[in-house]
Amino acid sequence: MRHISALATLLVSALPLGGCFFTSTPFTVASMGADMVSLTSTKKTVFDHVASAATGRDCSSLKFTEIGEYCPDKVMVDRTKVYCYRTLADVDCHHIPDPYKNGYTALASPPPEIKVVPKNKGWFDE
Repeated sequence: MRHISALATLLVSALPLGGCFFTSTPFTVASMGADMVSLTSTKKTVFDHVASAATGRDCSSLKFTEIGEYCPDKVMVDRTKVYCYRTLADVDCHHIPDPYKNGYTALASPPPEIKVVPKNKGWFDE
């Protein structure tokens, strides 16, 4: 009986150390592989895809590191309205005003319209 209580005490005291070691179980290797394939092909991890499906928004870890928002509102820029500038031998058109910041005046171009795209229904939306 004494050996069993000593063994139980040893096992219980060793439980917190289980998270300190890297164990490469087949599940861990498969999930890391799935994350790498998903990240290189869609720029989202598997968890990002689950979060996107649950919220109905476009969630991404990479967007969080770039702009600080995990699930930002999707915006659509109407690029049919362009800014055209006279160059040395031709006219160049761009979707942003004065892209080279050289102070040229646009040739009668209206500003682009930026609209927030409504979000899709998520898993928990009614």
